[in-house]
Amino acid sequence: IEKLQQQLVETKEKAQEEKEKLEEKYAVQISRLEAQFNVKAKEIGVIQTELKTIKQFQRRKIQMEKELNDLKDNLRVTEKKHQETLRRMEGKFFEEKHRLEQEAEKKIIMLAERAHHEAVVTSTQKNVDIGDLTWEQKEKVLRLLFA
Repeated sequence: IEKLQQQLVETKEKAQEEKEKLEEKYAVQISRLEAQFNVKAKEIGVIQTELKTIKQFQRRKIQMEKELNDLKDNLRVTEKKHQETLRRMEGKFFEEKHRLEQEAEKKIIMLAERAHHEAVVTSTQKNVDIGDLTWEQKEKVLRLLFA
């Protein structure tokens, strides 16, 4: 009986030692796995942050593309309005230029006729030859012609 008790005690001690070894082995393995888990959890956190940043960037990109397209459309409309305004202004300018040219031509003709008439009247009244006029008198006649 003592021998069996001794064997039982030895078996219990061996079992206790094996149990402690296994506990130590599993504790180390658990610690290692927890460390790996923490590393992976941090990596997942970084990936989630990056994914969130990418999604924000995509939303901002879409918004900016829309704003850019709106600006392009506004620019096209403004350019079209500008071209139309420019075309109208050029047309008005050329019409006004033509009107002023005709008006100036009529005025020149009228002044030339008046100067001619005055010259004829003056020459018939005084029988004055233009060559006999002084420089100041010639200048006065020219001013009357082109005034």
